[in-house]
Amino acid sequence: MLRRIATVLATAALSASALAVTAPAQAATAQAVSAQAGSRAYTETRIAGFNADPNPARRFQRITLSGQLQVGEDCNPHERGPGLATRHNPCDNGRTQWAGSAGWQKIVVLFRASGRSKWEFVDAIETGRDGRFATDVRVYTSGTWRVVFEGARGLAPSEDSDWVRVFR
Repeated sequence: MLRRIATVLATAALSASALAVTAPAQAATAQAVSAQAGSRAYTETRIAGFNADPNPARRFQRITLSGQLQVGEDCNPHERGPGLATRHNPCDNGRTQWAGSAGWQKIVVLFRASGRSKWEFVDAIETGRDGRFATDVRVYTSGTWRVVFEGARGLAPSEDSDWVRVFR
């Protein structure tokens, strides 16, 4: 009986020492992975021209939410080639050019009634080839409409909102 207890205690002591040796190595690996994920480069995005139309709207009327998901590119005349940085296409250091568009991406539509704090899911739509999106929704009360691009591989998330007044 004592021999069994001694064996169990010895096994537990060896397991604890092995755990103490591997734990710092696992922690260092986890920190390295999180550092790599934190330094991952994402391309900037924005939702341009988001509009809820018509505004103001009558109760139970359908409104159109539309906009365009755009992708930014860093403006560097040497990477773009000679002659591309002109007065029609200015290139300032540190300024993002919104030349690209993000096609076939998912956009989430949310609504928050005036005086409330909770966002309600309304719809999930997809952008077209050129990054444009539009959807029709029925309005019941005044509030804020928000569209959210949650990000995708290599693209940063972005969002925009518009307040709509509803009258009877």
